[in-house]
Parts: sequence; C-alpha cells; structure tokens
Amino acid sequence: MTTPRNPITRRGFLAGTAAAAAFGTAAAMGIRPARAQKAPLRVGAMFPMSGIGAEAGAAWLLGTQLAVDQWNRKGGVLGRQIELVVRDDKYSSAGAVTAGRELAGMGINLMVGASQSPMALGLAPLLADMNAVCVAPTPSAMSLTHENFTRNFFRLCPNASMLYGGLAQILVEKNPEVSNWATIVFDSEYGHDAVRYFEHGIRQAAGTREITFEDPIYVPVNKTDFRVEINQLMNSKAEGLYLGVIAAPAISFLQQARSVGLNRKLKVMGEAGTDLLIAKAMQKSTPDNLWSVSYWHPQHEPFASNEMSQQLYKDYVEKTGDKYPVGLLTSSHRSSLALFNGIEKAGDTDTQAVIAAMEGMTFDTIAGPYTIRKEDHQGHGHSVYAKVGPRDAEPFWGTNELAFLEDASVMEPATPGTPFKLPTS
Repeated sequence: MTTPRNPITRRGFLAGTAAAAAFGTAAAMGIRPARAQKAPLRVGAMFPMSGIGAEAGAAWLLGTQLAVDQWNRKGGVLGRQIELVVRDDKYSSAGAVTAGRELAGMGINLMVGASQSPMALGLAPLLADMNAVCVAPTPSAMSLTHENFTRNFFRLCPNASMLYGGLAQILVEKNPEVSNWATIVFDSEYGHDAVRYFEHGIRQAAGTREITFEDPIYVPVNKTDFRVEINQLMNSKAEGLYLGVIAAPAISFLQQARSVGLNRKLKVMGEAGTDLLIAKAMQKSTPDNLWSVSYWHPQHEPFASNEMSQQLYKDYVEKTGDKYPVGLLTSSHRSSLALFNGIEKAGDTDTQAVIAAMEGMTFDTIAGPYTIRKEDHQGHGHSVYAKVGPRDAEPFWGTNELAFLEDASVMEPATPGTPFKLPTS
C-alpha cells in the first residue's frame, strides 16, 4: 500500500490556538481592554490511525481537517474557531467505544467518526448516555437507522440496501451478459447485509434473465492472505464478483488475484468503497474491469462546476502537494459540514439542540444539496460509481467511466426501531 505523500500527524491535529489579554500599563491608564477571544469549539474526531484501516483513516481525518480549515477561515462556528481533538478508533468496535468515552470524558459532545459499521454499531448505543452526538461518514449496516436507531447518531452515506443495490444495478446495466456472480465479504453484520442487498439488486436489475450465485465467502475483518479464497474463485463458475472487503484487505486481495489471473477470468468486479486508494496503490496494475463505490472526481461533472468542490481541491493540493486526491476524504468532509451547519442552525452546542437542528436539514456539499431524513437520520444525495484503469503516464491510472444514482430513488421507507425487511418482489 502506498504511503500518503504528506501524512498529517495526530500531533498536528491536536495543536490548538490560545489567546492572551494584556492588562498592566493599559489598565493603569484606564484604557478598556479588548474583549477576550471566544474559546475554541472542540470537536471530536474518531478515525483509524493504526492497523489495517490506517490509510483510510488518514483520508477521513484529512477530509475533516479540510472542512475545519474552511469554516475557520470564515470565522468558525458561532464565532468560535473549531479545534479537532483526534482519537484512534483502531478500526474496531472496542476502539470506537474507548475513543468515544474518552472524548465524552473530556466534555466533548460533538463528534465525527464511527466511519465503518463495526465502529458505528459499537458506539451508537452509548451516545445517549454520553450526552453526545456523532455524525458518521460511511457505515452501511442497515440496523443503524432501523432496529438500532438512536437520535444521537446520524448516517451521512447510503446504507447497504441503497449502496450495494445501486452498485448491482450499475454492474448489470454495464455487463448484462454476466449470469453467475460470486461475493467475498467481511464476516460481520455489514458483510451479511452487503451480500443480501447486492444479490437482491442483481436479481432486480436482471429482471427475467436467469442469474445464479456462488456461495458467499466470508472472511475475518483483519484478513490479508486470500490465496485459499482466490483459488476457490478460480475454480468456480463465477463471471462477476462483488468484493466486499475494504481498505488494505481489498488492495491485498486484488494484488494477489492479479498474480494468478483472477482479474482476467472475471468479466467484471464491483467493490465496496476503497475506491482510488486501490488505483494509487496498484497504479499500472489497476484492474480495468473494476467498478468502485466512489466519491469525488474533481475534473468531472457535477464536481467540476461546483464551487465548493473546486475550493476543496485547491485546499487539498495546497495541504498535501498531491494533485490526485482520494475521494474517500469527501465522506468525512460532508459529515463535518453537516455537524457544523447543525450547530450554526441550532445557535448552540447543546446536544439535543444540535440533534433537532440536523433532523430534516439540507445543506450544500461538493456534489450539490444533501438532506438528512428527519425520521431516521439517513442521509441522501446521490451516489457515485467509478471505473478506473491503468495508464502509461503519471499517475499511471485514470477514470474510464462514471455513473450516478440518486439515493432517493433507491432509499427504503423510514422505520426507526424496526428491522428492515427486504421486499420479496
């Protein structure tokens, strides 16, 4: 896996600002001292800074920091500069709980993080007791906005039904000849959800065409050696594959698959959202038949004509020196914008006031308006899917094709507190 060109250190993010007032001679002369600067608004940021999710965590943290920088340039939130307090959730449920409790113990009630389903499922049930609110960039587990719903948690991304059903629709539209599909996913609630909704989406998109599925392959979240599973796929009848392992494991899988020719055996692959981290790591070895759940392509519409998108790109290049951003950072950028807009709308940092302000809120993002459904805190805008491929010139990969899907067109009805039942027809 590639190393970020200019990694942002935790120390750098934790550095705060302070103001001092001078009295002494001025007070003796009867000069009224200037009003003291308002104390910074501390916001918690919980991302994987170590382990298999560290590179994705660096992208999420950078997206949040860029949002903070943008708001601080225009005066902060409620006239207060924003200060990030960063904690490592170690890409685990237990790590997210520890990070959340530590932040709450410091009096920080406003948080961005719980970026993946295991972290969100661990943290969300505890937020009410912590008197905290968390806005999450990319967890897809259905229960978060259904049976495990809590008012203190907001999902600012499509859920599994929306996202993986949508990916299935794109794959079938682009590859109607593929009739046998395989899946390899993490053995977690997210993974089982992903298989269920991906397969349902394939059947829905295929209509009356005959479709078959290989038995799903479930693997541990921390797995990096996929030789056995790749051999199983090589010996299967699969023509298409859903790759539901994320971050470093996804890159490891694709590198190992390429070495034995699995990418050539398969007509098409779809993956869960590691996106351009794959291309930046594999470069000329990037598969040319891989569609990704994607996020941001600044040189393509609708991003190219969006002022916020272009400013974000400018800020990204200035901070990193890298002209080829990983779009994953925009998911945490969007979550941070939601939180800051909610605080501003509430006119207060009180947890319940911020929650009420965010419910039903629509705000601007790099891809246009984004809305948070009041009933279950499910966010929706539009989803991006990208097919990239190798290039001979730097950066040795490029975007071949983009596809877009309006989230509202595939979003299920709100049923907070009740499990979602997949339609049978």
